[in-house]
Amino acid sequence: MDEQRRSFVGLIWLERLWQDVRYGWRTLVAAPTFTIVAVLSLAIGIGANSAMFSFADALLLRPLPVPRPGEVFTIGTVSSVEAFGASSLRTSYRDYADIRDRSTSFDGLAAFDYVTAGFAVDASRSPKLKMGMRLSGNLMAVMGVAPVIGRGFRPEEDQAPDRDAVVIVGYKLFEDELGADRGVLGRRIRLNGHEFTVIGVAPAEFTGLDQFVRSDFFVPLMMSSAFVAPTSLEARDARNLTVKGRLRAGVTAAAAQAELTTIAADLERAYPQTNKNRRIAIRTELQARMASDPPDATLAAMLSTLAVLVLFVACANVAGLLASRAPARAKEMALRLAIGAGRRQLVRQLITESLLLAVAGGAAGLGVGYAGMLLFRQIEVPTDLPIVLAFQMDRRALIFSAIVSVASAVLFGLVPAIQAARTDLTAVMKAGDAAAPGRRRRWGRPLLVATQVAVSVVVLVVALFMYRAFRAELAKGPGYRTDHLLLMTFDPTLVRYTEAQSARFFEQVAERARAVPGVKSVAMASSVPMNNDIGAATLVPEGYQFPVGKESATVLSADIDEHYFTALGLTLLAGRDVSHEDGADAPRVAIVNQRFAQHYWPGQDPIGRRVRLQARDKPWVQVVGLAKTSKYLFIAEGPTEFIYFPYRQRPPKPMVMVAEANGDAASLTAPLREVVRTLDANLPIYNVRTMDALYRIRATSIVNVLTTIVGGLGLMGLALAIIGLYGLIAYAVSRRTREIGIRMAIGADRPAVLRMVLRQGLLLSLAGLVVGLVGSVGAGILLRAAFADTANQRDPIAILMVVPVVLAVTFVAAYLPARRASRVDPVQALRYE
Repeated sequence: MDEQRRSFVGLIWLERLWQDVRYGWRTLVAAPTFTIVAVLSLAIGIGANSAMFSFADALLLRPLPVPRPGEVFTIGTVSSVEAFGASSLRTSYRDYADIRDRSTSFDGLAAFDYVTAGFAVDASRSPKLKMGMRLSGNLMAVMGVAPVIGRGFRPEEDQAPDRDAVVIVGYKLFEDELGADRGVLGRRIRLNGHEFTVIGVAPAEFTGLDQFVRSDFFVPLMMSSAFVAPTSLEARDARNLTVKGRLRAGVTAAAAQAELTTIAADLERAYPQTNKNRRIAIRTELQARMASDPPDATLAAMLSTLAVLVLFVACANVAGLLASRAPARAKEMALRLAIGAGRRQLVRQLITESLLLAVAGGAAGLGVGYAGMLLFRQIEVPTDLPIVLAFQMDRRALIFSAIVSVASAVLFGLVPAIQAARTDLTAVMKAGDAAAPGRRRRWGRPLLVATQVAVSVVVLVVALFMYRAFRAELAKGPGYRTDHLLLMTFDPTLVRYTEAQSARFFEQVAERARAVPGVKSVAMASSVPMNNDIGAATLVPEGYQFPVGKESATVLSADIDEHYFTALGLTLLAGRDVSHEDGADAPRVAIVNQRFAQHYWPGQDPIGRRVRLQARDKPWVQVVGLAKTSKYLFIAEGPTEFIYFPYRQRPPKPMVMVAEANGDAASLTAPLREVVRTLDANLPIYNVRTMDALYRIRATSIVNVLTTIVGGLGLMGLALAIIGLYGLIAYAVSRRTREIGIRMAIGADRPAVLRMVLRQGLLLSLAGLVVGLVGSVGAGILLRAAFADTANQRDPIAILMVVPVVLAVTFVAAYLPARRASRVDPVQALRYE
């Protein structure tokens, strides 16, 4: 009986819901202008947020491709003088082993790092550049990932260095390079010239533990010598691993942190030379990503905030439209109350109508969001490695859009629905001015409209500021030349070259490239500006006093030859360039930029000063040159410390050949490839592109996308504010038609009526403009956090440009209904209602 009663009640509820939906649909269809404006307003707000979600999702929010990703935490060491969220967490293998063996807070701790390798199916094939993970043998078990073919790593395969050359291949490599052959188990492949036996194939959905990198292979950490320096597992201060783990059931992050703090203190006492002032931190995946890339995190937060502001303007707009309709529907509400409808029924009906608007707006907003996502897809990553920025309108984006739609329905529909349901039945039935709510309620819509204008001003100022700042940076240039340069990267270790062989190869390839017709000069460097592989050096400047607890600094660096500054047009302000004589047996030297010198030796001549590298032998390096500060990672970056080393004094690594052409740089691609082939046909050549193309990808295109997105958000907000202001003034005119008729009947002329109505609109605009300009100051703080160099200089012109634009468009929005009011026929007005 109870079950039948519940079924009956459920059927009645569904029937009532269906009735509400049908009635709401008919009501909205009967008012097409209102419906179209409301749906388009919501589409703009919801679509903007969907697009920003896809952006933030690609950079920060996308969960790890493992079961129960929310349980995975990142663990690693940081300096005791840094905040736990200030930098990425990296750990040495020796520290990882101690933490893993001593910690009881986790079900398992696994370590990994990403490496590049020359891949070949056999010795007769030329290697192809691939990227994969060297990982502890327990990683897949800890992450809950099982191979779809074959097996995972056995415990003994992660115990002895260089003994167990086994590999699990990624699913894409399995399909693309191994023909999706399910008999691949036991087959041998070559990675950096070493033979590895395939023991398994990873699932297609498991691409690794980085949101940007697709791993093509997985090898045990104990096989690290095939990819990195043999000492990488032995040195306790070689912090090159990321550690992730799952907390045990019932253990909190705070409890785990307390345990890790105790372990860190013990390690500091046991190994003071390497672990002094080092603490162990635990972070969620989101915290770890934000710490590893603060500029992207701040940018995502800024764009998301602007999108939420646009959504607020849209919801305020629709709420105003609903409030405008309330007087017209007052009699309908009163009659429904008179024939027995309850106030809760009326609220439910009106909320249903709001949900219908939100659903329609959400559906239309997907189109707006998809357009924004396509714009974000213009951002490229300049590398041949499997690194991608995946902006997707996937299931998570659809769920997010649905949540935003429902939330917006509640946000804009609840208050008007409750107010409409409180209609005074007696007053409505007696009065012609239906549902006159009294003056005490009339401040709500003007406040909403003024707030809309204020928010729009903030978004517009931010958009214009970013546009002008980025354009100014582009106009100033990066501080180096971008024309007539061809870039070509190669890594001799991919084909098992020794350090001596690598050094000889770099000398030979540069010498032969200079003999190619059309080549003006050739330089060798470990990296070039705006690329993704710029290095870093940990050092101690001579005479500089660090804060208590901090003993070194890490700055961006590059290893270069004597032709690098000339080829790239970099300016040497003092001292000398590196030379061919700065070899392995010569005294160690370096060139620092202005920012480095101003930070560590302010007001002093840096030439002759020294820095101590925090390498294994901790050598002293003398500064012999001062370079002008330029751009290194992004066109909008602030002044950044940089140090250049002669590449012949450092261990060989992947190098970029920079060829300066007499004419078109791209025309050198084929002959320079041939030069490399004559030296070693098996050596992979990658990241072949002109400096023009690299600069366009890393500077111009990103700036264009960001300014277009932010500018679009600003225009969306302003358009919605205009609609809101127009709707408010039109509503006020309709409410005051009789009053206007009386004024005109007793002598008021049309200009007086026009001024009276315009005054209301302009006062709201001015109030919103003032509040918006004040809010723009706060927005500047966020901009300074995201783009230090561009935002440090205030730009009053941006504000001065926004003020007349906002005043002009709001004047037009108020003028149209004011002009209509001034043309009211007094006779008809006196008959109104």
